[in-house]
Parts: sequence; C-alpha cells; structure tokens
Amino acid sequence: MAEFFEAVHQRGQQTLAVWNTHAATFQVGALTLAAHTTDVALLMTHVNDRDVQQDVQDDAVLARDANFGSLRDIVVRVPQLIEATLEDDDRLHSDLDDVFAVDPNRTHGGMERARRVVSLWNRVNILRAAMTPALPALTLGATTVANLQTLLTNHPGLLQTVEDERSELNQKTSLLKTTSRRIDRNNKRWYAAWSQNFAIGSPENDALSQIDTGPTTPAPSALKIDTLTAAGTSVQVAYVAGGGDHATTLVLLWRVVGIDPDFGHATAVNLAGQTIGPFSAGDEIQFKTRGSNSTGDTDSTVKSITL
Repeated sequence: MAEFFEAVHQRGQQTLAVWNTHAATFQVGALTLAAHTTDVALLMTHVNDRDVQQDVQDDAVLARDANFGSLRDIVVRVPQLIEATLEDDDRLHSDLDDVFAVDPNRTHGGMERARRVVSLWNRVNILRAAMTPALPALTLGATTVANLQTLLTNHPGLLQTVEDERSELNQKTSLLKTTSRRIDRNNKRWYAAWSQNFAIGSPENDALSQIDTGPTTPAPSALKIDTLTAAGTSVQVAYVAGGGDHATTLVLLWRVVGIDPDFGHATAVNLAGQTIGPFSAGDEIQFKTRGSNSTGDTDSTVKSITL
C-alpha cells in the first residue's frame, strides 16, 4: 500500500519541473524554487533515515527476543531437572515451589523466575560439591548457571536498547511526516498561485497538466474488531469485513489494563485475523485498530477480553 510521502514526492518533482522550465524566478510568498528543490530532495533523505532506523529497531527486538527465548527455555527446564534430582524429603522442594509459582512467559515474570532459578541452582551446586563423593555442578546439557546469569544480566540492557531505538524511530517517522505535510502544502500553494498568475491558454498554465493532483483523499473508515477469543495465554483477533477503507496503514493496538498506561503495543493488521500474545492468566487486554492516511487517523471502538 502506497505511503503518503510517495505521492507528495512525485507531485513535488512535477512541480519543480514546470516551475524551473517556465518561470524559475516565480515565488509564492517567501517560497522559492531553490527552497522547494531542497525540501523535495530532503524528503527522500528522511525516508531513508526512517527505513534504516526501522531495521535497527527490528534488530534490537530480535536480539531482545532471542535472549528472552533462551532465558525462558532454561528457567522452564532447569527447575524440572532439579526436581528430578532431589529426594522426596529434600527441603529444596519448597524453593522449587517458589520458582514454579512465577509465570515465565512475560518479561518481568521471566526475569524474576530466572533470579530464583540462579539462586536455587547455585545452592544445588554447593550441595552437590559437598557430597561424598562430590558431584559435578549441575548442567542443562552444556548450559551452566553462569550462562543463565549472563542472559539475566544482559536482558535489561536489551530492553532499554529496544526502547531507545523505538524512540529514535518515532522521531524519524515524525520528521518524515512533518516534511511530507510541508511539501504537500507548498505543492498545493504553488499550484493555486501559478494557476492564477498565468492566464488560461498560456504555456505556463497549460504546463499544469503535467502535475498529477490526484483525487481528494477521504478520511479512513474504522476497521471494527469482530471477536476476541482466548487461545491459551494468547488472543485471537477477528475483524468485521469491509472496514479500513482509504487507510494507507492499518495497525492493531493493545494494552494490558493495570500494566500499560496507554496503547503502546502495535502490529500491522492481518485482515484474515491474527493471534497476539502470550499474556498471563487473569490479564485484561484492550484492543483497537487505527487506520491512517494523509488526512489523519481513525480508531475503532475499544474491545477487551480477560484471560
């Protein structure tokens, strides 16, 4: 789906061609050919900056998710391994109960469980070393408690990197939108001034036929959410057919009530339906869609589900 800047850039280039060919000294208020030329060229620089930053953020998300995936796998499997090694009357069973009580599927739960597993794992290794004969430190395949500690230590930094790169992306996206709107406004100001300044039938006025003014863009219609269905700890989202008309972008936004202050999570809409998660049992999650184009944004009605 074409983005707003693409039509703006094309019209800007057409405007510059007519302007430079027929009356390069013509001005619209303080707007000159040189200034508009600079702006139109700047637009593609902003596009490139945004796209590069999008890749940087995506890489940060992948690194965060890979680290958490490894951490989560260890904190799920190691407690079960430890449980299998303990005698029925071992007092460490109570510590295991504390570990099992923490849901590892969300970021803070996973990190809390990792801290508890590291503590328990170290205690198990101390007890194994004190046995006669001494047993080697417990490992999960080739994974040691030090490996888990490294994953746990690294994760806050990876989380912060994602937020830093997301903030940078938001700034570059905002800059692209601002420049696109300014060029769009100046394209239209120039067209109106030029068409009035040069008489109908003149070469200058006839040259306006080169410029694609395009149709008037209506505001996007709302894409309504039809149903929200629990699927384990995830949510399946289905949409009402026919919504989202005229939107150049459609995103699904969500927040966990009591945890997220606003709709800070977003992903592109899949009109065939999509699954979002995982969440935790008892979470209330609110969802809405947002359709956007050059005229603005249209949000759907908020729908919620409790797992």
